[in-house]
Amino acid sequence: MLHKKHHRIILASLITGISLPIMANTNAIPLNQYGAVDVNATVPTSVQVPPAPLSFKAPILNNAATQWQESVPAQPTMEVKSYILMDAQTGNILASYNANKRIPPASLTKLMLLYIVEQQLHNGTLTLDTKLTVPTVAWATGGSRMFLKPKTEVSVKDLIQGVIIASGNDAAVTLAVGIAGTQSAFVDMMNITARKLGMTNTHFSDVMGLPAPDLYTSARDLSALARHVINDYPEYYHFFKEKYFTYNGVKQPNFNKLLFIDKYADGLKTGSTSAAGFSLIASENREGNRRLIAVVIGANNSLASAYDNFALLKYGNQFFTTQEFYKAGQKVTTNRVYMGENENIEVGTAKAVSLTYPKTINQADLKFTIHQNTPYKAPITKGQELGALNIIYKNKIIKTVPLVALTADPEGSMWQKMKGKMALWFA
Repeated sequence: MLHKKHHRIILASLITGISLPIMANTNAIPLNQYGAVDVNATVPTSVQVPPAPLSFKAPILNNAATQWQESVPAQPTMEVKSYILMDAQTGNILASYNANKRIPPASLTKLMLLYIVEQQLHNGTLTLDTKLTVPTVAWATGGSRMFLKPKTEVSVKDLIQGVIIASGNDAAVTLAVGIAGTQSAFVDMMNITARKLGMTNTHFSDVMGLPAPDLYTSARDLSALARHVINDYPEYYHFFKEKYFTYNGVKQPNFNKLLFIDKYADGLKTGSTSAAGFSLIASENREGNRRLIAVVIGANNSLASAYDNFALLKYGNQFFTTQEFYKAGQKVTTNRVYMGENENIEVGTAKAVSLTYPKTINQADLKFTIHQNTPYKAPITKGQELGALNIIYKNKIIKTVPLVALTADPEGSMWQKMKGKMALWFA
C-alpha cells in the first residue's frame, strides 16, 4: 500500500500543477507531465484491486430470488463480473451475482464525490450558484471532460451536471479542490464517508476513478451508496435523469444509455476502463411508489450494460413486491416484567420490518410468531434484545427480526422485588 507520506506528496502535486517524476514504487499513483492522474498509465488490476484480508467478513446477502426460488423464475444470467438488484427503500436484495467481489470502480467513483457535494449543499456550505475556480490540474486531467478552462469560475450546478452527464474528470477535480482544498483531503473525506455508510469493501485513491493503486469497491457497496444518494438528499436527485448538458458550446449526451432505452429510468452513473469493463449504477421507479436500484459491473460495452440493468429492473418489478409490516420503534407486544418499577414493558422492533417476496404469494399466507426470552427480570435497558419476531411461510421461517425493549424498566423497590420473586415461583 502507498505510504501515507507519499500519498499526500503525490496528490498535493495535483493541485499545484508541478510535474513529478513517476515513482518506481508500483503502488504510487501515476501522474502525467502536469502532475495530474495519468489517464494513459497502466496500473495492473492486482495493484488496483488487492485481495481482501483474511479478517474481512463479506456482508451477508439475503437474496430474495434464491430464498423464493420455488415461486419465481431464476434470476437473470449475464456476461458480467457481478451485479446486484436492491429495493431502494428497505435495502432488501432481490437478486445478486458475485456482489461482494472486489472490482475497480472507474468513474462509478464519482458517485461518492457527488454524495459529498450533496452533503455540502444540504448543510449550506455550498449553494448551486457557488462559483469555484478551475485549477490547472483539473484541465490537465485527461479522459472524459466537460471542457473547462483553467482559472475560470464555474457554478456548482454546472459542475454537478458535468460530472453526472459528461462524467467530466475536470469537473470532479474542480469540485474536490474547491471543497477540500486538495484532492488528497477530498479522498480522505470519501473514505471516511464510505466507512460511515457501511461500505466495508471499498477504498478510494483518487476523486474521479482513473486507475490507481488500492482503488476498489463492490456491487454491493455501490448499491448501498446509491441508496443513500437517493434517500438522503432527494432534492438533488433530478440531476441524474438529465439526458443532455451543454457547456462552452459543447452539447454532450448522458453516458447512461439506459435513460434513452427505459422511460422509467432516472439515474445514476456509468463507469468504464479497460480493467473494469463497462459498468452502470441504475435506478427506476416503475410502479410509482417502489424504487429499485440495479448495479451491473463489467459488461462488454456500454449498450450491453444498459440492457443488463434494464433486464434486472424488469425482473424485480415483474416478479417481486416489498411490504413494510412494522415501522422502526413500533410496538409488537407487551410483556410482564418481574422485580421492576413497572409490571409491563412494551416490546417492538428497533428497525423497520419489511419483506420482499413474490407477487404470486398471498400476503395473508405470511404468518408472524414471537419468540421471547422470558421471564423478563428487571433491570431492563431500552434497546435490550428480548426475543425475536419470525415471519413464516408454509411452516418455514423466511425472516427473523430481533425484538427489543422500547422503554427501560429499572429495578423496583424492596417490596416490588420481593413481590416479583414470589410471582416468579408461580410463573
